[in-house]
Amino acid sequence: MNFNTVLINEINEQFFDLFNNKDEVNELISLNSFTPEKNNFLKISKNLTKENENILLVGTNSCEGTSDWVSIGANLGMSLKYDATLNFVDMTSDANIESLEFGFYLSQYQFDEFKSEKNEKNILSIDQTQFTQEIKNKINSIFWTRDMVNTPALNKSPEFFEDHVKKLIEETDIKLTSYDDVWLSENNFGGILGVGSGSTRKPKLLIGEYNQGAKFQISIIGKGVLFDSGGLSLKSPAGMETMKTDMAGAATAWGIITLVAKQKLEIGLKVYTPLVENMPSGSAIRPGDVLTMRNNKTIEVLNTDAEGRLIMADALAYASEFKPDIICDVATLTGASYVALGVDIGAVFSNDKTVEESFIKSNALSHELYHALPLEQSYKKLITSDIADMQNTGGRFGGAITAALLLEEFVDGIPWIHLDMAGPARSRSNNVINPSGGTGFGVIGFYNFIKDKVTDLQ
Repeated sequence: MNFNTVLINEINEQFFDLFNNKDEVNELISLNSFTPEKNNFLKISKNLTKENENILLVGTNSCEGTSDWVSIGANLGMSLKYDATLNFVDMTSDANIESLEFGFYLSQYQFDEFKSEKNEKNILSIDQTQFTQEIKNKINSIFWTRDMVNTPALNKSPEFFEDHVKKLIEETDIKLTSYDDVWLSENNFGGILGVGSGSTRKPKLLIGEYNQGAKFQISIIGKGVLFDSGGLSLKSPAGMETMKTDMAGAATAWGIITLVAKQKLEIGLKVYTPLVENMPSGSAIRPGDVLTMRNNKTIEVLNTDAEGRLIMADALAYASEFKPDIICDVATLTGASYVALGVDIGAVFSNDKTVEESFIKSNALSHELYHALPLEQSYKKLITSDIADMQNTGGRFGGAITAALLLEEFVDGIPWIHLDMAGPARSRSNNVINPSGGTGFGVIGFYNFIKDKVTDLQ
């Protein structure tokens, strides 16, 4: 069914010009208790309209920002229980059509891979707008990221992840390189090998490169712990239930580079995703072991459940050897980050105030929420080791900061953004924007940052 989707924030004479009979429409509005407040919808049959077109009224009053418009679009998509195509008619003069359309498509996510009875999927679309293709590219990256996060760890081997990356980038100019455990051993990746040593599934390092000839280069490292048992510092059973999601950073990194490549942004982008399982076994690293990282710095492992920073450190050190203009990382790194900011806000750290402010500013109008936390240098004493260059945990307090400080040791002074998204990478409730499970958080955040950087460079 086709609808002229009329966005209204008040019912006035201009509104009634759409219909044959004002009294009939008024009666219908009254019977359905419709008001033009946000997230209120009303279908009006074409026999009442002058253009003989079905109309879907969408209330937008009280919309205050991007999140409200995304929410309206998502609720609108969820309200349609049959195939439908929408054409937006803006009677508000200031509707955020782009965010509304984004929310509409975002609402169509389903993950029923492991259900014996698949969910019925309606075909919902919007008549092409100036935003449609970019929005669909965004949605594809977010949905792929969610699918990877939601896939059970039993199925999600390093080989599985690599195969799905290959499919994701098939129609792009991204070059994929895959390194196995033998190469990692030969090239001194002690963190990745150490964390992966307890699993029968051997670790990998995947590298993706887009636009290698561009003058300005950005690197992004994504944490890929495909399952985190805690290692010998074993998590509780409840603590392990959601640990298939501990590779959200790696999935996000591939979602970002694919989106940038499909949009053909004039910038160079390289992603590094170390893939490991953190498992307990006779071959696993032990608390008190010392690992030698890619850049020859050493880390005493006091807690094998603080493993993400170990694999990230290796990848950061390797990426920094190629001297990108900006180096970034994205990880579900610490519970301390969402103790500080709650589960909806990504924690941003940086060694460069200008870069940090650029990242925050580029997402000021985003539906994703970010907030900077301090990279307090005096806290480095908390990760000082008696027997190695540093230790992998700084104790209970300031855990997000001490983890970030450890990572800073591996970026070689390059301007750097660290996103700890342990909270927002996974939805803990079922809602129209983020159903339970992986959210794809960070794809849009880094895309906005990179897109703004392209504009700045022009």
